[in-house]
Amino acid sequence: MGIFAAQGNAAVTISHLRCENLLDPQGIDVAKPRLSWILDSSSPNEKQTAYEVVVNGLWDSGRVESDQSIQVEYGGKELAPATRYTWKVRVWDAEGNPSEWSKSATFSTGLKEWRAKWIGHDGEGTALWVDTHPLPARYLRREFAVTKKVTRATAYVCGLGFFDLYLNGAKVSQDVMDPAISEYDKAAYVVTFDVTDKLNAGANALGVILGNGRFYGPRLPLGLQYTRFGYPELLLQLEVEYADGTKTTVVSDESWRLTTEGPIRANNEYDGEEYDARMEMPGWDRAGFDDSKWGHAEIVHPPGGALKAQMIEPMKVTQIVHPVSITNPKPGTYVIDMGQSFYGTVRLKATGPGGTQVRMVSAYSLNPDGTLKTADNRSALSTDVYTFKGEGVEVWNPVFKGQGFRRVQVTGFPGTPTVDNFEGLVINTAVEPVGDFESSNALVNRIHSALWWGTKMFLRSAPLDPDRDERQAWTGDPAKDAESEAYNFDVEPFYATWMDDEESTQRADGSLPDVTMYWLFGDGVEWPSTFTIIPDWFIDFYDDSRVAETHYAAMKKWVLAMRMHEVEDGTLEATSYRDWCDTSTMDAKIPDKGSTPGELVSSAYQYHNERIMERLAKQFGHADDERTFKELADKLKIAYNKRFLDSKTHIYQGGTQTGYVLALQFGLAPAEQRDAIIANLVNDIMAKHNGHLSVGLIGMQWLMQTLTDVGRPDVAWTIATQTTRPSWGYMLSKGATTIWERWDFDTRDPGMNSEALLIQAGNLDAWFYQTLAGIRPAAPGFKKILIQPTVVGDLTWVKAHFDSPYGRIASEWKIEGNQLTMDVTVPVNTTATIVVPGKNGGSHEVGSGHYQYTSLGPKWN
Repeated sequence: MGIFAAQGNAAVTISHLRCENLLDPQGIDVAKPRLSWILDSSSPNEKQTAYEVVVNGLWDSGRVESDQSIQVEYGGKELAPATRYTWKVRVWDAEGNPSEWSKSATFSTGLKEWRAKWIGHDGEGTALWVDTHPLPARYLRREFAVTKKVTRATAYVCGLGFFDLYLNGAKVSQDVMDPAISEYDKAAYVVTFDVTDKLNAGANALGVILGNGRFYGPRLPLGLQYTRFGYPELLLQLEVEYADGTKTTVVSDESWRLTTEGPIRANNEYDGEEYDARMEMPGWDRAGFDDSKWGHAEIVHPPGGALKAQMIEPMKVTQIVHPVSITNPKPGTYVIDMGQSFYGTVRLKATGPGGTQVRMVSAYSLNPDGTLKTADNRSALSTDVYTFKGEGVEVWNPVFKGQGFRRVQVTGFPGTPTVDNFEGLVINTAVEPVGDFESSNALVNRIHSALWWGTKMFLRSAPLDPDRDERQAWTGDPAKDAESEAYNFDVEPFYATWMDDEESTQRADGSLPDVTMYWLFGDGVEWPSTFTIIPDWFIDFYDDSRVAETHYAAMKKWVLAMRMHEVEDGTLEATSYRDWCDTSTMDAKIPDKGSTPGELVSSAYQYHNERIMERLAKQFGHADDERTFKELADKLKIAYNKRFLDSKTHIYQGGTQTGYVLALQFGLAPAEQRDAIIANLVNDIMAKHNGHLSVGLIGMQWLMQTLTDVGRPDVAWTIATQTTRPSWGYMLSKGATTIWERWDFDTRDPGMNSEALLIQAGNLDAWFYQTLAGIRPAAPGFKKILIQPTVVGDLTWVKAHFDSPYGRIASEWKIEGNQLTMDVTVPVNTTATIVVPGKNGGSHEVGSGHYQYTSLGPKWN
């Protein structure tokens, strides 16, 4: 039976006010921002029946009879640029009683009127690493005076490739590697800082360090396709508002001073950073510094792209990792093991004579002789060099470089290092954690940890692979993987921004490249399907249709353009990379595109995309488009099964797990053959492959959820808990702490062989939350929730929570003897269907609150 645990009074309170799903966003770039809030109550079955939103005295919604508490669109007068707005909300509860007003929250609009000029220095400076064309960092400074009482000061900055902003001797934020990367000739992101409390009365000084980032592409001589947009450059506008209503504007222009003779002698993300502490310039970012030996900044050409407010969280150091061991494989060479793979850099803390150079090389694994295995880095040098100034304890870490790694090989260290001399700085886009999962199975917990760490490595202003000499936003990687990321982190702003980046690369013929930004090649179907799958998924997971609406025309153009790949029978020719790195590629003689026919994969994805567009056209009221895409999809389904399905054996061409999964998941399987196709899939897994998967990047995105959907979560569990190759358990048994790019990394030669990619993880982590904990949306944005955990294998308990747009959903169950106990939390302003496992568990329709249920076997395992 269900037992509600009442807790205290029934007052509704309001928390977590968000604008565009960001807390206190700076510099938003939308005309009608969307506002959301979370309700809290100790009373059961609580909900919102009405709301009132007030924005800065500019808009009062009045009482609106609605239970909508997320994605409420601003409805007032046009917002002014470069302005901070304060807003608050109150609601009426289930009984019609008004709440107190919430605490006020703020959002700021972006700058539109630029008086600043792009400045920099179009020259090499004193460069090292001539073979890879690095540049020393540019240091820029400008002094100005504050003569009145300041009420607000806001800095708008775009420093390309990366920048650090200083004011009066201190860095203004904890951001690293600002701004988010982009195709700079199409768009460049502006970061906004509130610096009100950092100004001094009287003399002040601004300082900016410019790093190369992706703007000054450093790797042209190495044969890979890297774009060089120009030399690093800065656009900065500081708006200072005074109590008397006047304003001062400080802008980047030719009056700024610049030098390339600072301590950062070389920097790029691939090869590392070189820092000579003897060249430090104490006080360079303070008023009164003697910059007479510096030159004047030059007015330089703009990058060409539109200036856009950066509406995602910045990159930050989000964790500190402490080494677990240090070895000395040969004289003068030390290897520091961080114990965990992550993306970031190393912080050095040591003393040494002036001029002493320490070299630190980053990678994952070891050679047989105990030295660092750098071959998998390919041409990326991944080497940081620090030159001591010889003044006591010196602490340093690179600021414009990151790398996926676990170990660091150190040479030139003054004396004998210990683990206390080093720290690992974990760097990623500072997305907010929203979920946690834990179970009684230690292996599953370790796999979840590996997926969690891999996700952090991937989220870096765009979804980027973390190592070697690529680090590109491959479109094939996220797709449904984004759902796993979303159960752990709030990725809504992140992927909304990336969809903007993806559309910016669309060609005149409608095609999209296989890589968003920089490597603009390919014109296939299955990999760029992120452009349809993610906006469609946004509606279900976040109740956010704006992304799909914004990109609808471009999505339509792309899906129709992919008909260029049609052959005579109406199916498609093979495009893109098919089911990249399936288990057939464990034979190095077989191409990485895998065993599933490319024609089948491309045709299946085209069908899936046409169905997505049919749904979106219906939702947005485009009747002609809805009819067009329905007709196209219906025809393709007939042609697909005629070409690829043997109706006698119920085997799809190639006979692979991926072929079966795509047909089942996308709705291509004929209804009368569905059971037989499911049986073939299960037989292939359990008999032919002895309980193992055989999928690659494409199949892995759909495999686990498909098995649950067809009623075989037990088969999915068998796959998840394997420890022999190919499996995640096998990877962990070989010391992995993140997921390998290949199922057989340990026997592969260097090259395309990362130890930290998500492509072989697919949507696995979401499966842990959805199937084992049972947390799924039953209506867009989790307005209605399905809690239906599955007891499989040797599991005796599962505990998980997910912070949905409406608040925390929690699902916990445990088995003691023959009894299962289940605890569930349903957030305010939602309802849930709770399905309790067991012969007397049953289904329960509930409102918000905390619930406990018990049920009996007869048999759990």
